Amino acid sequence: MSFIKGDRVKLKTFLGTLKPRTAVYTENNFWRLIGEKGEIIDDIIQNERVLVLFEKNLDEFEVANHNPIPNSLWIKPSDLRLDI
Repeated sequence: MSFIKGDRVKLKTFLGTLKPRTAVYTENNFWRLIGEKGEIIDDIIQNERVLVLFEKNLDEFEVANHNPIPNSLWIKPSDLRLDI
């Protein structure tokens, strides 16, 4: 599925799975965000990922949050679904 800027989305998986296959550090446990909602905020695709601005503060999930736009992450479109 392709998404466009402004689409409301929900994270359904991360890297195609519902939980990490191996142990990960807390700051890399982006699976904690499954079920969270956000919005595609750019038309650019980088490394086959789209930029999602999440509704919630990512610091609350204790995950790395180092993009120039706070609370945004580059996510594979296959890990997202439209939030209608």
